[in-house]
Amino acid sequence: GEWKNVGDVMSPLVSLDKDEKKVACEKIVLELSLGATGMITSSLSGTRESVVQANTSARNSTIRYYVGIFLAVAFFGGFLFKSWYEDRVFQRDTRKLLAYYKNVIPGSLSDGDIYNARYVVYKYRNKKEKLWKNLEKKYGIAVMEEHEWPEKDTTAQAEDDEGEEENLDESTAGGDAEQDL
Repeated sequence: GEWKNVGDVMSPLVSLDKDEKKVACEKIVLELSLGATGMITSSLSGTRESVVQANTSARNSTIRYYVGIFLAVAFFGGFLFKSWYEDRVFQRDTRKLLAYYKNVIPGSLSDGDIYNARYVVYKYRNKKEKLWKNLEKKYGIAVMEEHEWPEKDTTAQAEDDEGEEENLDESTAGGDAEQDL
């Protein structure tokens, strides 16, 4: 057999068509067949496109590939972002509820109980406005964000505590009697 030259060194996989147009042979198959008389015939079959069409289809397949990757990242990244955002809102609402309990009903069982606050926020996760409205109705005080509550004056409490301090080093008369025993 004789080799069929397809293209040249400078433009491989390009052949000349019957009309002397360049035709790209990106995907081509050499078919060999044996006839009934014993004649071996060969033919090239595949998608023969012009060079411009081959470049366009290669560009389009590359664009489709990268668009597919982008859509996959956007799809799964959307779930990741949604999960992150819902967790952030959950933590914010838990802190908001704990600040409300701390300022409205200090010293109660709910004040500082993070597990109860997380349960209540989770229970009302799709009905937060109803939760805040029910709390306002029950206690009569509007629900504010964590940073909106007025700070309690801790310096005044600290000064009051200093005045009430006892000096435990001073011994009393009863204390001396116990030491002598």
